[in-house]
Amino acid sequence: MIIRKGNTKSRRIAAIGMWDGVHAGHKFLIDYLKLEATPRSLVPSVVTFETHPLSIVAPERAPRLLSAPETKFQKLNEAGAEDVIVVDFTPKIRHMSARQFLSMLHKRFAIDALVVGFNNRFGRDRLEGFEQYQAIGTELGIEIIGAPEYTGAHEKVSSSVIRTLIEEGNVAKASKMLGHPYQLTGEVVSGEHLGTSLGFPTANLRPEIENAVIPAIGVYAAYTVTPDGVSRPTIVNIGVRPTVTGDDSTPAHVTIEAHILDYSGYLYGETISLLFVERIRDEKKFSSLDKLRKALADDAHKARTILKKLEE
Repeated sequence: MIIRKGNTKSRRIAAIGMWDGVHAGHKFLIDYLKLEATPRSLVPSVVTFETHPLSIVAPERAPRLLSAPETKFQKLNEAGAEDVIVVDFTPKIRHMSARQFLSMLHKRFAIDALVVGFNNRFGRDRLEGFEQYQAIGTELGIEIIGAPEYTGAHEKVSSSVIRTLIEEGNVAKASKMLGHPYQLTGEVVSGEHLGTSLGFPTANLRPEIENAVIPAIGVYAAYTVTPDGVSRPTIVNIGVRPTVTGDDSTPAHVTIEAHILDYSGYLYGETISLLFVERIRDEKKFSSLDKLRKALADDAHKARTILKKLEE
């Protein structure tokens, strides 16, 4: 359930965070949350924000996002958070101390226990010691529980690390840290129809959020989830199309073009999701359209091979 207003119908145990991408570390924390919920007969819940707090506090430092709000809420539910409490990061919330914020969660959302990650800090006063949170919690009637650190395969897993990997084009490693392929969702908009003339019609994606993390320029093996819910093998080109434009510089606008293999449905105006699996190559400038067509055929073959291995 998504909760945006005060709700005390259930007594809850929760964890606080932005939860961007709902990666493997987040899922580990939710699993721990569920484990602690059972003996206390509390509903496992998460507290999050629709927009990143830094977009209000320090816009110049606000990161691009791995997931749109509704996608994030859905993934949090799927990970086992029965209630997703969405707090509007207003100036009032921004200036609350840790004590005030905990008191608000307890009174408005019936949070009786809070799982705090090893590096989790909240409140205007940004308390450093876990014991300080525990002391405040005891006074307010909230049990503060420390969560173990998750490191994955002996390396740090965080939304910022995953963003960097995707922006470098390493979507395969990013997907391992996420626990699922990186997803870009958006509307299919009209392009210049060059792909159709080459025998490789493309769906041009406009991401649903303007500040989405965009993979590095290049060609990718991916899946497209079409409006019928089917995941279809795809090659995705992200770039500036230097063969067509005659310009291999990087303009302000980068296109995201998906050629869905063996598919001929009409998608203009529809919403689709691209699930990135592996980077195939850099974007290149070819000397002719025929050479570009040959390269696209080779890309399609490589994508089929990569995706087939994934399905085995």
